[in-house]
Amino acid sequence: MRKLSPPFFLLLTSPQFRTQVWLASTTRPWGWSSRTVFLTTVLLVICLFSSVAKAQEEVKQKEVYAGVYVNQIYASSLKDNQFSVDFWIWFRWKGDGIKPAESFDLVNGRIESRESLYEDTLSGLHYAAVRVNATMTKFWDIRRFPLDNHVLTVEIEDNENEEYKLKYIPDVENSAVDPGVQVPGWRLGKTWPAVHSHGYKTNYGDISLPTGNESVYSRFIYAMEIIRPGYGYFLKLFLSVFIATLISFLAFAIKPTDLDPRFGLGIGAIFAAVASEYVITSSLPDTNLITMADKLHILAIVFIFLSLLESTISLIFFGKGKEKISRRLDTWSLIVFLAVYITLNATVIFGR
Repeated sequence: MRKLSPPFFLLLTSPQFRTQVWLASTTRPWGWSSRTVFLTTVLLVICLFSSVAKAQEEVKQKEVYAGVYVNQIYASSLKDNQFSVDFWIWFRWKGDGIKPAESFDLVNGRIESRESLYEDTLSGLHYAAVRVNATMTKFWDIRRFPLDNHVLTVEIEDNENEEYKLKYIPDVENSAVDPGVQVPGWRLGKTWPAVHSHGYKTNYGDISLPTGNESVYSRFIYAMEIIRPGYGYFLKLFLSVFIATLISFLAFAIKPTDLDPRFGLGIGAIFAAVASEYVITSSLPDTNLITMADKLHILAIVFIFLSLLESTISLIFFGKGKEKISRRLDTWSLIVFLAVYITLNATVIFGR
């Protein structure tokens, strides 16, 4: 549970404090003049301010250098919105009264285990390091799946000390990722540590504080970029869909009266596209977004349906004895369908 400290100005403006000051200024002991009472009250207030200022000086903000070394990233799952990470985290600071290696917690995940706590004093600085295994929550941006890039983060805050007491400083020089770290399906890109302030606008039910009271904590973040390399994974997923759609266009070269092959190609192709959509969707988290994968499948299904519709119209012309119109329709449909389908797919894939 976070420890909250009410700002001193709230105490000064509270009804209880104002009442005590008023009583002190209006109550006159025997033999005291009004001026004496007033001056005494002013001196008391000045002393109170001085003691509070001295107390605030004693609560000096401690700067804590924090760094991370990532040993392994594993069990990444788009479907479950999570990944697991094994890492070392360390802290360096001056002064006593805090234990950041014991009071830190993950903001965007769950610590499965902490082990190998090591503490020492280095050149007058306190030093502590701990190895952590954690399951991180990651809400993947799958709009560009399967050509999607992501940034994985490890985010920590101190549970006990607000930012005015403890502020993280990123240990940029020493933070890193082990060269052997691999994330299946991606390659590791840039990595960087960062720190920013994060506020919580709540009093956590503490009625001694005003509603909406904001407590600010220092947040340390270690970010790791992962990038899809090339188009190999993309082709594995969509090559069958592209081929199925192109096969449906071959129906334009078949005589309209040959119903089984003419319509069978399109029906088989639409089943293949729907099956591919189901398989890919089942591996992704539930979302209302239309992903790139969805767009490519929608294009395939629409063009296969249009090819079946064109076959029906061509058959009607052929049955009415308008064979030239039927053949011309098939020829132009093959050219137009192929050109428009390729153009739209290229726009979806390479467009931003």
